[in-house]
Amino acid sequence: MIGWGTCEPEVKMAGGQAAAALPTWKMAARRSLSSRGRGVLQAAAGRLLPLLLLSCCCGAGGCAAAGENEETVIIGLRLEDTNDVSFMEGGALRVSERTRVKLRVYGQNINNETWSRIAFTEHERRRHSPGERGLGGPAPPEPDSGPQRCGIRTSDIIILPHIILNRRTSGIIEIEIKPLRKMEKSKSYYLCTSLSTPALGAGGPGSAGGAVGGKGGSGVAGLPPPPWAETTWIYHDGEDTKMIVGEEKKFLLPFWLQVIFISLLLCLSGMFSGLNLGLMALDPMELRIVQNCGTEKEKNYAKRIEPVRRQGNYLLCSLLLGNVLVNTTLTILLDDIAGSGLVAVVVSTIGIVIFGEIVPQAICSRHGLAVGANTIFLTKFFMMMTFPASYPVSKLLDCVLGQEIGTVYNREKLLEMLRVTDPYNDLVKEELNIIQGALELRTKTVEDVMTPLRDCFMITGEAILDFNTMSEIMESGYTRIPVFEGERSNIVDLLFVKDLAFVDPDDCTPLKTITKFYNHPLHFVFNDTKLDAMLEEFKKG
Repeated sequence: MIGWGTCEPEVKMAGGQAAAALPTWKMAARRSLSSRGRGVLQAAAGRLLPLLLLSCCCGAGGCAAAGENEETVIIGLRLEDTNDVSFMEGGALRVSERTRVKLRVYGQNINNETWSRIAFTEHERRRHSPGERGLGGPAPPEPDSGPQRCGIRTSDIIILPHIILNRRTSGIIEIEIKPLRKMEKSKSYYLCTSLSTPALGAGGPGSAGGAVGGKGGSGVAGLPPPPWAETTWIYHDGEDTKMIVGEEKKFLLPFWLQVIFISLLLCLSGMFSGLNLGLMALDPMELRIVQNCGTEKEKNYAKRIEPVRRQGNYLLCSLLLGNVLVNTTLTILLDDIAGSGLVAVVVSTIGIVIFGEIVPQAICSRHGLAVGANTIFLTKFFMMMTFPASYPVSKLLDCVLGQEIGTVYNREKLLEMLRVTDPYNDLVKEELNIIQGALELRTKTVEDVMTPLRDCFMITGEAILDFNTMSEIMESGYTRIPVFEGERSNIVDLLFVKDLAFVDPDDCTPLKTITKFYNHPLHFVFNDTKLDAMLEEFKKG
């Protein structure tokens, strides 16, 4: 039974606040009396309070003997566990629909039947304004100054039939909150407690025994006995008895579907990021080269990618737009699940950086051709999906930046590329020298490649073609030998070694005889003549 005892020790509430169960009907009586009457009652209470405390706190034997007959007194409620949907706000309990919540009940003589003495109502306690008092007479007691019958108990909050007792002063009950009605965002409920009717003519809640329905004693003078029926439900006269049920937090999608979407979006984010690096690094010129001289697999990959890569700005805009769209949607879904903006930002940042940037870009930087060719159908699909936004922007970029040509290598870059890639290609040194020399024909001059006169093998015009002279000519290894007179810079003729085929060393034939007979012409050029022009002269003979 719910009642009000005469001995209510102070009980510590959650948060360190102290609360005491005050006799509700006595509070009504005190507020209805005059100032003089209240002074008398307060003086009497001041004299009786030490005696009551002494009898309750120090009379251990007497209190223990009467423990079984004490009435249950409920002081207040507190949430046992708080979270994002269940918490205290402004003295009211805030919970969510479609949940089960554990409440700690504070009071006296909390027992296994206390859960059945608790209910909630949707109707707020009536409070009359001073204007409703009668004219010309003493003010009647305000209806909210005493126990007030509870409104219709709600079935939206179900008290589960069990309680976990810690001590006789507290216990944990569990309530189940049903869904709100349509169009309701939140709803307030108020705590009601049940009590039994005192015997007819018996005292009210303030009679001897300290509980409603107790024996002996009469009610407060001047107040009629309350017309309570059996198991009457009244509003709990205390704080922290209001419960606000809020709308259940609803996800944008079912949780399992959101997890699937988040995984899919992470994969798409990685694909967009990787293709942005892999495809854009393959310029059109390189794709044409691969189509002509790559392996069969590389040729196939290049042929599939080249038509899409040719529209570089359109491809770039589509990939970037898709990447931004996917990352934004991913953050929204994570925020919906996590329920906190900071948590969503941290989780999405870690996920996007690792799985959407680092891993795919590391793969596509090395295998961009294969990845781009195998995902070309997805690339074309997203290019078509983003066409209304990406295509106009790409055309604007084409007008501003011009058409993308690709990487073009000049002679210097080709030579440097050959030198840098020498450890990795299969060119031998002689091939590299030939290629290098051919590429340098138009840049080098005769002066850069000619042999100085002091280092040339030459023969004087007065020489005799005897055995020693002809042996010296053959050992030099040259096919054309300059002939000079006087100084080495005065070259007058040219001897071809093949002209000595029919010369007998024993005849000691003068060199002039041979040179005059064949009379090979001499070609004189300037030192700054380009080698390609010199090559054409050599071709003429």
